[in-house]
Amino acid sequence: MKNLMWIFLTAALGIIIGCNQSTNKQNNTSKMAKDNVHLTLVAENSKFVWNGAVISPKGRLFASMPCWLGPTPGVVEVMEDGSFKPYPGGEWNQWDRNKDPLKSFVDVNSIFIDSNNHMWVNDAAAPDFGKAIEGAIKVIEIDLNTDKVVRTIVFDPEIVGSNTRLAHIRIYKDYGILAESKSGSFIIINLKDNSYRRILTGNKEFMLCQPGEVPVIEGRRMRHNDGRDMYIHNDLLEFRDDPDTLYFMTLFGSKLFKINANDLVNPNLSEAEILNKMEIAYDFKGYWVAGMCRDKEGNLYLTDAENNGTRKLDTKGNLSTLVTNKEIIWPIAPSIDENGTLYFPASQLNRFPLLNGGINTVSKPWKMFKINTNLQKCINLPE
Repeated sequence: MKNLMWIFLTAALGIIIGCNQSTNKQNNTSKMAKDNVHLTLVAENSKFVWNGAVISPKGRLFASMPCWLGPTPGVVEVMEDGSFKPYPGGEWNQWDRNKDPLKSFVDVNSIFIDSNNHMWVNDAAAPDFGKAIEGAIKVIEIDLNTDKVVRTIVFDPEIVGSNTRLAHIRIYKDYGILAESKSGSFIIINLKDNSYRRILTGNKEFMLCQPGEVPVIEGRRMRHNDGRDMYIHNDLLEFRDDPDTLYFMTLFGSKLFKINANDLVNPNLSEAEILNKMEIAYDFKGYWVAGMCRDKEGNLYLTDAENNGTRKLDTKGNLSTLVTNKEIIWPIAPSIDENGTLYFPASQLNRFPLLNGGINTVSKPWKMFKINTNLQKCINLPE
């Protein structure tokens, strides 16, 4: 009888232990899943702000550095150990106010790498967020296979002058499509002969921010020091799963627009005809989008400046949060690699004097992060 009782107790204890081990395994899996989606610090620096990260098809990581708080190298390559070096090197990365602005990066607002492994550098040439240096506004193409500059397009001040700011560029067939965010326009570049035209300047429906579309970041409505609301007009653009449809929007706009790129670049269409072909693609119902990129499936990844994080807009129109963290302060211009790793810097632009009542509250160092977007579903696991 005692032996039977002992066998029963042993079996019961084994069941209890097995259940506890199973529960502990589930808890550990949940914790591990959460840890996998935590931010990974890629690089940091205390000298220059970065406003964009771009990963090449061959896995090289680059960052743009604008002239918002003084001269910078403009473009740097970020190494695996988190260090960085000026790119492509030499005079391009050595501008100061006494040098020829045509021979150096003055104020790099963004960089983009196309499928041919060529980098496109948008030099707004507008130091300190001021007026652009006329005759120095330019786009530079660099062949990453040779690390050589292969094209420089300097814009005529009569067409692209001091009241402009080059934003982001995408390449479509034989055209460069460039968003311009100060006046709100598109610049269409024919890459066969480097000719260009500027269109839709100041169109209120599609090119300009709507009144009141102003984000609140860290509790402060984004205003200039003279009390004017901050508006950055036609700024973000990207292609998705349809290679002919271009998506575009103002910075912090509530709506994402779209148009067939063939129509946008067609010189035979009037502006009225082009506008008639534009339509709303998505309503975000908020003013938080600060950066945009796409993966190979056509999903959009959006940096969320109001909520210190990133989101994903899939090809079916579903919007989900990837990550939020108090260290992601004004995340900007992201980039995603072939494996689903999303890179993005935290610019802290809201803490700059020009948007912060003249006070600099930047907490150095500036940081660049990455997350694995394939684990994005783990973020919403219960605590």
